[in-house]
Amino acid sequence: MEDALAYLKGTAPASEGLFKLLNQYGWHKMRTFVAMTKSSTRIELDAHNDSFSSINIAREVVAGSILQIAYVAISRYSEPQGKSESAIHFESEINRLIRDYPELKPRTKKFELPLQFCLGRHIGDLPLGIVIYAGRNQYNHFHEGKRLSVLNEVVFNHLHTMWPDPPNELSFDLKPGHFFSYSILAALGWVDTFRGLGYEAYKRDMGELLRVDL
Repeated sequence: MEDALAYLKGTAPASEGLFKLLNQYGWHKMRTFVAMTKSSTRIELDAHNDSFSSINIAREVVAGSILQIAYVAISRYSEPQGKSESAIHFESEINRLIRDYPELKPRTKKFELPLQFCLGRHIGDLPLGIVIYAGRNQYNHFHEGKRLSVLNEVVFNHLHTMWPDPPNELSFDLKPGHFFSYSILAALGWVDTFRGLGYEAYKRDMGELLRVDL
């Protein structure tokens, strides 16, 4: 029977390949931007704009695939360890808002973080596993043109509060029909275009999450 270590080792070639591809798209995007600034005609500018947009989409799809691999690992092999004080406090604050502001017509009567994903180091007040959970869900449902679940929206709102104006076209301000998977990888600390260390950060976090030595 497959366990967490076997899963992470089995998916390692795909994961490492995706991170290398992500890094390549980062450099490709920089080169395309430089080419845009040197465009001498409208036709050249439009062509570079189209290329720039395609690179963005490809980069988001690669980032979303990484989130999917991490999500499956946690959903199959995580061993709940209880919720941290920060996670419990976060839940209580959201539930306080639900109670105190009924005029906002909240879409849920009780907010709760899924215990299975309450793992790993914290990003703000949220465990890393919860950020993976929300990022993967947004990626999988971006095309549906409707609001995400309350949990996923709350996670993105928290990230947007932490980084209201992030650099380099990153964003956590949810909009229908948009990808945010690359922004989520950046929040996780799994993006490193210059040194190419994103995969090492991923391995370290996933090993800690699932209590295996990679």
